[in-house]
Amino acid sequence: MSPAGVTRCVSRRSPRALPLAPSREMIRAEMSKQIVIIGAGVVGMTCARRLSADGHDVVMIERDGEKSREILDRLDIQVVTGNGCALPILKEARLDSADLLLAVTDSDEVNMIASLIAGASFDVPTKVIRLRHQDYLENLPDLTRIWSGQTHAINPDQVAARRILSLIHVPEAVDVAELLGGRVLVAAFRIAADSPLAGKTLRELPKMFPRYRFLIPVLYRAGKALLPGGETAIEPGDIAYFSSEPESIINILRMMGRDVDHRPRLLIGGGGNIGRLIARGSLERGHSTTILHRNRQEAEKLAVELPDAFVIHGNILDEEMLAEAGIERTSTFIAATNDQETNLLSAVLAKRMGCPRTIPLVDNATYLAVAEGMGVDAVVSPRLASVSEILRFVRGTHFEEVASLPHEAVEISVVEVDQTSPLANRPLRELALPEGVIFAAVATPDRVFVPGGDDVIPPGSRAVVFALAEASEKLVSFVEDA
Repeated sequence: MSPAGVTRCVSRRSPRALPLAPSREMIRAEMSKQIVIIGAGVVGMTCARRLSADGHDVVMIERDGEKSREILDRLDIQVVTGNGCALPILKEARLDSADLLLAVTDSDEVNMIASLIAGASFDVPTKVIRLRHQDYLENLPDLTRIWSGQTHAINPDQVAARRILSLIHVPEAVDVAELLGGRVLVAAFRIAADSPLAGKTLRELPKMFPRYRFLIPVLYRAGKALLPGGETAIEPGDIAYFSSEPESIINILRMMGRDVDHRPRLLIGGGGNIGRLIARGSLERGHSTTILHRNRQEAEKLAVELPDAFVIHGNILDEEMLAEAGIERTSTFIAATNDQETNLLSAVLAKRMGCPRTIPLVDNATYLAVAEGMGVDAVVSPRLASVSEILRFVRGTHFEEVASLPHEAVEISVVEVDQTSPLANRPLRELALPEGVIFAAVATPDRVFVPGGDDVIPPGSRAVVFALAEASEKLVSFVEDA
């Protein structure tokens, strides 16, 4: 099943005959992929930087000449200047020998046409395209019948909405990732100075809380990520990532001395695509939901479309309107307009007015860097959230899910463990794992558990693995190349 926000289509036409079970020799040959990226926006640039650093052969197509020169100065990749829908440009980018096309411009039409050409004229095996409009997403299965290979559509609005709804579900979390269809939950919390965990080493925690099942695989400290050991002490100001089963999250909150009586009351600023998706998801979960929209006609449409929501016409930068919308009674304020500055400033304003939790939508890298210092609790970037969805198509045949943590310093992967896997049937302490890699959870068909050094991962399981950014490709090589 494809995750929300990702549409998968496979053409029946298959001019490139691939074996059903690729050999290790084939996997080894495919480790370094030739990738063509169309569009040098936030998604395209982030993917290009990550993939080229991992050793892949990346060619980027960008129609703006000045931007192309800037890319050449910043990244060690080939750049072709021109229209990503033009055959001569696609030939110059060597699309005929590409393993993967990423069509991630801001234009759905350009992305669709480029993918059509890639499948019909170049037989590119895998195409990942950015699509926002629902009409195109619904028509994609019919359109892909005329071209070969697999086509995956990434909807950044759906990906961002899903990320925010996950945050809402876990009170006070600053980041959340749901893995394995919700069987494993990774949640991050900022450690306060008066937290019972402050000053404690990881080795002490199981003794303090013997009945709680969890692992802290990552700490963010002073802007840097580290994989802690048993003697690592948790410091005030750290952002601690907990990995557990979803039902254990209440115990983790109690362990930190947090409020577990959680009845979400949402105030959503903006009623565009993402705001609508969040509101629908919130109402489906039975949460009290208010929408504040500055366009009267759109507000009236929302009131008809979402009759269970309380819709108000007004500006989210107006203190009186926020007060009228009940900001002091709101548990979470979500700034989801199409203007990043408005989102960030309104989140700061809502925080100053007493809202305990604020989440703005922000894509600008500079704004992302300063948001924490401005007092907002969590930031969601629709475009950067899409990058995680894209990376899983590159990592390898045994990598089912990939999620990037903030600042791209850590990557979480769900790895399939089959009979041939180097992870199977051996105690974890005997595995020569690359430095900077840690197992956070193992899911068998019957249970989920936090593995210890003596545990053995049986074939048919899936492992949740954390890796520092510099170790992510080493993990891929370890899993796929053994």
